[in-house]
Amino acid sequence: MGELRTLQVRFDTPIARWELPLLRGAIISLLSRDNTIYHNHEAGGLRYAYPLIQYRQIDGKAALVCVADGVDALGDLLQAESLETMIGKRHVTLRIEHIDADRHEVEMRDVPVIYQLSDWLPLNDKNYKLFERERGLVARVLKLQQILTGNILSMLKGVGIFVPSLLETEITAMTPMRSVKYKGVPLVTLDIQFATNVSLPDQIGLGRHASVGFGTLTRIRN
Repeated sequence: MGELRTLQVRFDTPIARWELPLLRGAIISLLSRDNTIYHNHEAGGLRYAYPLIQYRQIDGKAALVCVADGVDALGDLLQAESLETMIGKRHVTLRIEHIDADRHEVEMRDVPVIYQLSDWLPLNDKNYKLFERERGLVARVLKLQQILTGNILSMLKGVGIFVPSLLETEITAMTPMRSVKYKGVPLVTLDIQFATNVSLPDQIGLGRHASVGFGTLTRIRN
């Protein structure tokens, strides 16, 4: 199907999970306004495409996950005059502590691969109402599987990889839904384990607000 480049960059700056949108703003402030790959906005508003720069907390530290063309865009940040910035009201100097580059072969698998998806935001206003109408647990899980499949296909399309056959997903475990707020908007998030017949790279984001730490994917190794 295709090779997908990823790059994890961890800084030496401790960060809380709720500060990730602030980290995003802090890094954007170091770059020119026309660097759309970091802020995922265009002149007309939001760029409705898979985010190629994602802001993460890894091992308690501020981090970036760069995907596809986002890997090349890291050079824009490294060429900034200074990496001194503000995370909210906190003055920091971002120093790179660890870099991990990978080339992952995205391919269909005969044996399903098992993943954990943390802080996943599957529901927007429209599908939340549809989800609420489903009274049975089985029907709700099927609805979530349908959304998850769409999230994976959208991500792959966003990096130029197209699935040649039927993509299958099966949710094998899930936590209760939790209420969170993002930019003052109430949302619901949950963690799931699922099996799928496509191989995906670790630490990429799936679903809504994947650029700021929601929907982080981790492969479960037996």
